[in-house]
Amino acid sequence: MNSEDDAARRKRISVRARRMVYEGRCTVEEITVDQARSDGGQQTIVREVVRYGRNVVAILPVDRTRKCLLLCRQLRVPVMADQDDPFPWEVCAGRLEEGEDVLDGARRELMEEFGVEAQGLKLACSSYSSPGILGSRVDHFLCEYSGSEREGGGGLVEEGEDITVHELTCAQAAALWRQGAIRDAKALILLQHLMLTEPELFSGAD
Repeated sequence: MNSEDDAARRKRISVRARRMVYEGRCTVEEITVDQARSDGGQQTIVREVVRYGRNVVAILPVDRTRKCLLLCRQLRVPVMADQDDPFPWEVCAGRLEEGEDVLDGARRELMEEFGVEAQGLKLACSSYSSPGILGSRVDHFLCEYSGSEREGGGGLVEEGEDITVHELTCAQAAALWRQGAIRDAKALILLQHLMLTEPELFSGAD
């Protein structure tokens, strides 16, 4: 393992230029960086950084009493364009609004998309989906829900959302995972976290 600490590693880089090249549903910024290489050489690299909002929240609601959870499906054009199932299994997710607290954003997204009030939001982990190009961090949460309290949901029409929410037993969700039917990274991360930390919820899973 390289003994160089993070502070020293950061001192070897400097940003020469930044230029916004696209602004739409996402932004694309071109960043030019000078770097002193670990082998003693020097290099200048130019990279495009894609951001989908500031940061993103992903939430998996779990009813531990009934050993159930909520997933959703909606049309995903990029997945369709890649000749895959255009309605992938996903968790609730969305980008934070400007200045919005991460917990407030998670609660808002869960109500808009799933019609559920988040109870006991707990951060499972944070990740970058593809750190070589994507700049938005994803904060992954677990929360409690009660099936009897669900109302509304389905997403926002003005954002082109038409979301169907599915309640599955934890064992059913695990079966989908084992079959390779769950391809969304956020769903995989949260489901595997739940399987590792609370295996008792999955009793009866094949």
